[in-house]
Amino acid sequence: MLSRIGVALIGIPLVVYILLTGGYPLLIFTNIIIAIGTYEYYKMSENIGAAPYKYLGIFFALLIPNVLFFANSGKLPINSSEVISIMTLAVIGLGVFKGKTEDSNKNIGVTLLGILYISLLFSHIISISFLPNGGRWILTMQIMVWVCDSFAYFVGMSIGRKFFKGGLSHISPKKSIEGSVGGIIFTIISLYIIQKIFNFLGTDISIIKLLIFALIVSFTAQIGDLGESMFKRDFQVKDSGKILKGHGGVLDRFDSLIFVLPVGYYILKYIVY
Repeated sequence: MLSRIGVALIGIPLVVYILLTGGYPLLIFTNIIIAIGTYEYYKMSENIGAAPYKYLGIFFALLIPNVLFFANSGKLPINSSEVISIMTLAVIGLGVFKGKTEDSNKNIGVTLLGILYISLLFSHIISISFLPNGGRWILTMQIMVWVCDSFAYFVGMSIGRKFFKGGLSHISPKKSIEGSVGGIIFTIISLYIIQKIFNFLGTDISIIKLLIFALIVSFTAQIGDLGESMFKRDFQVKDSGKILKGHGGVLDRFDSLIFVLPVGYYILKYIVY
């Protein structure tokens, strides 16, 4: 319990500062999360006999956010799609040079999926930071994820399965439809408070756009949570890691945000702005 509180007391203010500051602190933070998260994913996969190309995978996982950052800064004439093409060639090429056909699909597939799932999706945090009020939007998304997770849990514990007897998903049987709906409702309320009462995002956004954003983010956050649970069940592990002392691994803390960031970025780019 004390370790959980200690991690929260230090981690939350630090994350808030980094998200609002952006720039190199955000890039360093992104690299750390991606490196540890990718390593955790590969480590979990070994539990079912996979042998991912960990070092090559982590190298390309780290390459993506750095390319995005310096490309957006106008300092690098390459983009992430080119990195992904090179990455795919390199990973399959390494499999060929290893000369083993047994489990090649599994090993190459896990290596590539670890990069795409964790690095490509989470790296959208860099793209958002270059949008107007990007840091505030990132922090707002993180707050919405916290609210959605927390109230889905509290509502689920209070009235879960009172109205809908079945669970939300076979992947995570303890989650209820009532909890999911509660998470969505309180996420919408949180975004309304953040923008309409505190004007935190610093721009005028219609109620309709706020509603669309909150609905999609809250739904996506829960998909992200269930997505990681799906992987963990297949890998037969309870937590992705133990690095956060009582909070599990990095993937356990950022699973929802990994899904929310790309979705949030495209909503901001094509609907809000």
